Amino acid sequence: MDFVYGARLLEQFLTPATASHAAHALNEPANRVTYHVRKLRDCGLLRVAGHHGKRVQYVAAARTFHIPRTLVQLDEPLTVIGPAMREITAAYAHAILDWQARQGHPATGDDLTIHLGRCAPDTRTDTVAFAPAMRMRTVQLSPQQYRAAQDALNDILDRLETDETEACTSTFVLMTFRGQLHLN
Repeated sequence: MDFVYGARLLEQFLTPATASHAAHALNEPANRVTYHVRKLRDCGLLRVAGHHGKRVQYVAAARTFHIPRTLVQLDEPLTVIGPAMREITAAYAHAILDWQARQGHPATGDDLTIHLGRCAPDTRTDTVAFAPAMRMRTVQLSPQQYRAAQDALNDILDRLETDETEACTSTFVLMTFRGQLHLN
């Protein structure tokens, strides 16, 4: 199973769901998803959470998975990162196109936001719902602060997640690494 596909499939089971729900969410054939759900269950990555009528509901066995280094050689990190970054880039580009289509003709204030620097954007002036945004920032942190920042970002997303009716599925890609980007 492709790493990105497996990760996307597991993500559908962060809360109890059926294989058919996952197939619908991923826009994949139900028989393909059901096959891979069985494989994920058999290797312990999914567990039975209950039943919805006759259908079995599954839930991910964990939210964090550690990939054995024997499966991903350290000298070949793109084995995992490459497909994930292509998926992220394609999804982000699609979100920009979708956002542009919802805006109609460009007007003042309809700019795509790419925020660089120390100050957060003013949310009072950025009123467009679900506008795609990219924020990049380089900071000086101790090892303890680095870990605390990662934990705080995860806590924020966990705390804000909601099932409200106006809520939309939103993706946050949080990448942290030692060093800095060298954008030309």
